[in-house]
Amino acid sequence: MNQILDIQTSQQQALLFLLGYLKQQNYRFTTITPLSHQRILSRNSNTQNKAITLRDIFGWNLAFAEADLEPALFAVLEEHQLIHFHEHQWRSHVRVSSLDDELFIHSSFPTLAADSVFFGPDTYRFVYHLKQYLAARPHSFKRAVELCCGTSAAAISLAKSCLDLNEVMVADLNPKALFYSQINASFSELNNITPVSSNLFAHIEGQFDLIFANPPYLIDADQRQYRHGGNELDGSELSFRILKEGIERLNPQGCLFLYTGVAIRADGNRFLEQLEKLIASQPKIHWSYKEIDPDVFGEELEQPAYQHIERIALVLVKVENIVELR
Repeated sequence: MNQILDIQTSQQQALLFLLGYLKQQNYRFTTITPLSHQRILSRNSNTQNKAITLRDIFGWNLAFAEADLEPALFAVLEEHQLIHFHEHQWRSHVRVSSLDDELFIHSSFPTLAADSVFFGPDTYRFVYHLKQYLAARPHSFKRAVELCCGTSAAAISLAKSCLDLNEVMVADLNPKALFYSQINASFSELNNITPVSSNLFAHIEGQFDLIFANPPYLIDADQRQYRHGGNELDGSELSFRILKEGIERLNPQGCLFLYTGVAIRADGNRFLEQLEKLIASQPKIHWSYKEIDPDVFGEELEQPAYQHIERIALVLVKVENIVELR
């Protein structure tokens, strides 16, 4: 166990060194969907004698030669096994994406491993809509938690903009997500973010002023943690659990903000039907449900698990405990 901790601590310092180096180089990279990413790679596959950039290595995850990196950076990455040599070329085990003025470590492309930590278009949309929602709130938040945190990009963005926050917990079942979250928070120089290994609220105590989440919402045949939202409710099982359990964890005037995907059948929306039943038994809860994109992940409709689904929509669910503060 001590050896594992030593390796993690060593890798953490190496990844912080990488982030610091990229920051000095004014590195920026916007992560797109995996399908779009693959299209870009295919388009550029025949490019000859192209100079390899930092964005190629740590954004597009292209192969590179030792000479393509500064010697000091290459030495650090090689020593801490953050790059690997295959078929006469090197590749990075991590990618780095930018959001606003921050940089975030996440998993390399393609994200096929069960413990992959994903960052992509949902991350950008989630953070944008969360900020828009909170900007209209009349009171501040002291204690918050992000469930299914991944890279903790949303929590970090929130902590940067909401200076009244005393504590932000970030929870995930994936140890690699918590490891990357700690690195990303440390690089952002935030000391009020605490990673917690927890299946939703299982290992989290107390009540919260704000609960927010962008959970997995697809039916994934490989059940990868960052994609698989459960087999019930057509992939929205995890999202529904967050709402059901989260309502019980809200302080008076507390808020729950859920960004998720919902599979729509020809005969209706099972997720929304269950949500309406849940809220009917909660007289002190004010809520809203809104589609912000009617059609995403259309390629999933070709999969066996989606043959009864017409579309997958992105939705925002906002829940507020209207019990007055004492």
